Amino acid sequence: MVFVKSASALTKANDFAAEAEPATPPAIEQSWRRCRKLMEDSVWRPPHRAGGATFDSICRRKNDLLVLGQAALEDAYEFMELRPCVLLILDESGCTLWLGGHRQTLAQLAALGVVAGSYWSEGLMGTNAPALAAASGTPELVTGRQHFKHALHPWYFCAAPVYDNSGRQRAAIVLGGLVAEKAAGDLSLTLVLAREVGNYLHADSLLAETNRHLNALNALLDGVEDGVLAWDQHGALQYLNARAAGILGLDETTSVGKPLLELLTLPALVIQAMQNRSALSHVQVTFESRQRFIPALLTLKPIPDGDRCGFIALLHPQELLQQLVHNQLGRISHTFADMPVGSLEMRRLVRYGKQAAKGRHPILLRGEEGVGKQRLGQAIHNGSERAAGPYIALNCQALPQNLMAQEFLGSDASEGEAGLPSKFELANGGTLYLEQVEYLSPEMQSALLQTLKTGMLMRVNSNRVIPVNVRIIAATGADLPLLVKQNRFRRQLFYALQSFELHIPPLRQRQQDIPLLVQETLAALGRHFHCRYRIGEDAVHQLTRYPWPGNDQELKSAVERAAMTCRNNHIMLGDLPEHLLRERALLDPDEPAARPPLSLVDLEQQAIIHAALVCQGQLSAMVPLLGISRTTLWRKIKRYRLDIEAFKNTQE
Repeated sequence: MVFVKSASALTKANDFAAEAEPATPPAIEQSWRRCRKLMEDSVWRPPHRAGGATFDSICRRKNDLLVLGQAALEDAYEFMELRPCVLLILDESGCTLWLGGHRQTLAQLAALGVVAGSYWSEGLMGTNAPALAAASGTPELVTGRQHFKHALHPWYFCAAPVYDNSGRQRAAIVLGGLVAEKAAGDLSLTLVLAREVGNYLHADSLLAETNRHLNALNALLDGVEDGVLAWDQHGALQYLNARAAGILGLDETTSVGKPLLELLTLPALVIQAMQNRSALSHVQVTFESRQRFIPALLTLKPIPDGDRCGFIALLHPQELLQQLVHNQLGRISHTFADMPVGSLEMRRLVRYGKQAAKGRHPILLRGEEGVGKQRLGQAIHNGSERAAGPYIALNCQALPQNLMAQEFLGSDASEGEAGLPSKFELANGGTLYLEQVEYLSPEMQSALLQTLKTGMLMRVNSNRVIPVNVRIIAATGADLPLLVKQNRFRRQLFYALQSFELHIPPLRQRQQDIPLLVQETLAALGRHFHCRYRIGEDAVHQLTRYPWPGNDQELKSAVERAAMTCRNNHIMLGDLPEHLLRERALLDPDEPAARPPLSLVDLEQQAIIHAALVCQGQLSAMVPLLGISRTTLWRKIKRYRLDIEAFKNTQE
């Protein structure tokens, strides 16, 4: 507690203050009434002070205010001709962050306990300008005896709040000194300084916000799959992301600022669009760079600015787009509803497939080549809870051994190569269909097993673990148990895939499905060519008698070929491929179930068909070949409902 005693200098200042003291404003009178209830005017206590780690923390949070405000106030003090006054920066709570100005005046203020960290609180210091300015939000002047405390009577202080761009008080600027040194324009000067500091803070905030947006935009553009480049109205390259630099073979850092035409030979279509200030969307173009042709899928956007016009170009990854479009079309093409179920075997298979669609475990589809394993896989996907997710199909046999890991697991971006997402990531939330899974290398078998166990994968040349949510449907025509015994397929992976196994029987074991498959193929052709195809009963009967070693796919190809060669969109027996009309093909010797021998009636019919093919429907040539009379031949042709005219055109 300090009782202030009059000194000669302070006495003179008090006398001057008494003579020059203006009328008391209402805000000061209200402050006095509050102070009388809390304190004595003759007793002075040094104000509270933040020190140590607390003050350091406050200064760190207000670093921008201190840097900008201190520079502004120091510049201002130089133009004040070294007046014996002080300049202070306070935060919004009234804490003194910085003091500057006349050295002796600062020492006199410090004698009252007002130093860095001191709080200008009305509850301890009585009526004062910084507290009033913080409360009212307007500039305030308190001078001489307007202060409630006698210790401040020799002083005057002007305070003006500093606002940020959102209208929130960020700080206060204070100008003060002994009353004898007060100038008429001090309050206005304080207000100007506060506004200048506020403008600095606003500009710094805008610059920081612009930099944040720019950094976010650059990060976004660097992270997209598309290549992005932009140039101004003069053709100077303004921006080039890493993806575009990799596609075009340019250096990302040295190319910016150079004329685009010095770096690339632009396609004529792009030059014309630039001249017309028109946009391009997903067009196939070819750039030339360093004697190398670069195909690209380009989108061009003009950026008009009055008479000037810049451009931004996106280079879309063709392979990824084509793959995703293909898989997206395949994702919705087959369901259980459109599968042929004429045979007991297929009805049972569809029932099991619907059960498999309800689960979440891997599925193993086994069957000969061409039996429709992928069709069943798509039906399972579309019948599951993942139907809205992607369906990615991958033929493991088609993966080159040297690129299998990168294609299967993906890779992170490196200095010389862009990143590639894994097939698991592309199928995330959906289904990954692995055709001919037995062709996966041992390393990829281990990676697949690990992903099935953990739901995590790690890209090639990366230490980043990526969570994936994908269901595996594996398909094979190989004898996996035999491959396991031969150590060519991992035993644990086989057990993991075997959690739900479906076997698709070959077409020769489900002949009742053949007419349905034929009608399905003809309906698809009719939709494509906008016509209606028909097929004769004798042709369908012949199709059901063939063993179809190529299964569903061979049948589809045979029907399509017959539809292309038939007359009036009506497929007759003679329109079928020649090998289907010969003597019935025998099953392979190693087939487990041989078909029964032909009856005499079937043999006779096949003999007449074969003779008609050889003789091109000429009855006179068929009679000696078959060893029967012309009348008998006619009778048998009618008996077997054969169209002899159809055989006369089979060689055309």
